[in-house]
Amino acid sequence: MLWINLGLICLIGALLVGLASLLQPRTAAVGRVLVTLGLQIAGVVVLTWLLVQRGQAISRQLPPPPGTETAIFAQIEAPAVASLLLIIVALVWGTGFGTAAAAFAVGAKRPRLALLLGVVSLIWVIPTFMLAILAQDLQTQIYNLWQVNVTGGYATFSAGQLAWSAAVLAIRPAAYAYRQGSILIADQSRALFVRTALSKGLPWGVIVRRHIVRPAAAGLLQTGSSSIRLMFGSLPLVEFFFGYPGLGNLLLQSLGVSSGAASQPPDPGVAIASAVVLASILAILEALIRVLTQKADPRVAEATAEAAA
Repeated sequence: MLWINLGLICLIGALLVGLASLLQPRTAAVGRVLVTLGLQIAGVVVLTWLLVQRGQAISRQLPPPPGTETAIFAQIEAPAVASLLLIIVALVWGTGFGTAAAAFAVGAKRPRLALLLGVVSLIWVIPTFMLAILAQDLQTQIYNLWQVNVTGGYATFSAGQLAWSAAVLAIRPAAYAYRQGSILIADQSRALFVRTALSKGLPWGVIVRRHIVRPAAAGLLQTGSSSIRLMFGSLPLVEFFFGYPGLGNLLLQSLGVSSGAASQPPDPGVAIASAVVLASILAILEALIRVLTQKADPRVAEATAEAAA
């Protein structure tokens, strides 16, 4: 009943925050973010518990958890930290590189460069598992040519494992951030105040930074939110391919999926905990991005306050 109780606590907390926001309209913007976060976590907890319990009832093969609930939380603590680091690094690399490339392509005013980057961004259509296979093949070729092990060790947390996993995880979000960011920045560059800045003789680089990227910040943050969802959808697969000791890999192992001949028995308690923690991290990151979006574009906060009033 732990997960049901946790879901009810999140649901009640979200309702209380929503009621407080109605009584205090000034806190409507933050309240809406917290209510959405609470409802998301409550829904994920209850739905994950129902799915795992239904699968256990159908298959009749899932044994009870090997330890207590306290042991389950201790078991997912280190993988949760490892996955959080992987997500942060991949997010910074992916969205940062994609957005910077979009700003550079627009600011450089070189059609050939923009065309080249657009063609490179077609890597968006390649499935993540194929990118992981190509990365592992590259590791093998490097070892065969120079006898250098660049993997960082299999199924161990190391800087090498983190770098390879984050690089593969960041490729498709980077392509997505570039494609969406280039559209936003290009549209913003045709605005009237940009023409005014050009007529005043301001350097193009200054115009891009101050009058194009800054006004487009809210849209770029929303693009980052979509990139985060892409990363979370591929996270278990990437961790499994590289043997990265994170929550995604632990989730698959707790469901009976293993890359070796000897697989551990399924553990529904660990599976539920891993899925809930991953979903909670996603919901929290999206909530932070919504807050940053409101800060970047005051019109969003004003619209939220007017809707609440």
